[in-house]
Amino acid sequence: MKEYTQEYAENMYFTPDETDMSLGLWLVRLGRNKTKPSYNAGPRATDHFSLHFVQQGSVLFQYENNIVQLHKGDVFCLFPQRIYSYRPADPAVPLEMAWVAFDGDQAAALLSMIGIHPGQPYAKGVGTTEVALTLQHFWSAGALRPGRTRLRFLSLLYELIDLLDQRPEADGSPKHRQKDWVKKSLDYMNTHYSEPIDVNHIAQHAGIHRTYFSKVFTQHLGISPLKYLMRLRMNKAMQLLRETGLTVTEIALSLSYSDTATFSRAFSLYFGASPSYCRKHSSALPQQELEQDPPAR
Repeated sequence: MKEYTQEYAENMYFTPDETDMSLGLWLVRLGRNKTKPSYNAGPRATDHFSLHFVQQGSVLFQYENNIVQLHKGDVFCLFPQRIYSYRPADPAVPLEMAWVAFDGDQAAALLSMIGIHPGQPYAKGVGTTEVALTLQHFWSAGALRPGRTRLRFLSLLYELIDLLDQRPEADGSPKHRQKDWVKKSLDYMNTHYSEPIDVNHIAQHAGIHRTYFSKVFTQHLGISPLKYLMRLRMNKAMQLLRETGLTVTEIALSLSYSDTATFSRAFSLYFGASPSYCRKHSSALPQQELEQDPPAR
């Protein structure tokens, strides 16, 4: 670290280019320091977001008309165009911090996910061993891959935000937990229905035993997971028949059916008409055409 009037510190600076900005999130500065007794930062404003991690000692952090004392393991954030100041809580005890400054359209939303916003720009007790290691990795990334660090730094920033996410469940009741994993399974099916997944895969993703999963899923949505998965696939198949020139075989394989015959049989059982018939008579589709997705109860 280099010696300055009020501290020992080192910084790493970044200049975003058009690619960085198009990604919606980019680094501006990395830093770390050890303070001298005279250390006092601010009052000042910054043009970007800056997360400061207390690694040793304690700090008095002032924002608006509030002052909060933070200790090792706590973090505070400087938001753009807002006035802050901070100094060691005890000048006789050196304060050691590390910081990661960043900007972009994603920044405020990511911070909000971890409970940090202008009304409460700090979080306590989030500085785990994993967080400390990730901060170290920022510094080693440039040395290990000079000139090719953009994605590595960005991945570390996302990892850091993820590690800071200490949100408890809003409601720990069994019913609320059921809604959580039902939604998780819905998201999984809506994303991967064209892949060769089945109810076992979905239950494993939700972390629930298959039998219990099927029972609760059906209670919440009024349809079994197997039928819901079939519904997604058939809905897509009908869309492809109506809106594209893909052959029946191409549609079957695109939806992970093993062959055209298996797909056509499933399609005909579902709609009461063959894929070829539905393509020729798209203006008079069978009554069983898919409904909208059912709401969770």
